[in-house]
Amino acid sequence: MTETTEAPASLKQTEGVVAAFRDQLRGQVSVTASVVQDGLLDIWAAMDEGAPRTEIERWLTETLERSLYQVTDIDSRLESVLPASR
Repeated sequence: MTETTEAPASLKQTEGVVAAFRDQLRGQVSVTASVVQDGLLDIWAAMDEGAPRTEIERWLTETLERSLYQVTDIDSRLESVLPASR
């Protein structure tokens, strides 16, 4: 029997959404919380239930209290939540 190393479709979809969000942020130093909310909502919708999705939910809640995010911080947090997404 051959083992497959291909990621499940939902993981591939999530990685694609994360990549699209990172592309949107490229070249910017900071973005508004509403930009972060939009990106996180897209990521959340693509994810399966589990700890990473719960972390995205916490982050979404935080965006209600903030107005600005540094892009480097967003990248770091995305990496900590979804290490395979880079």
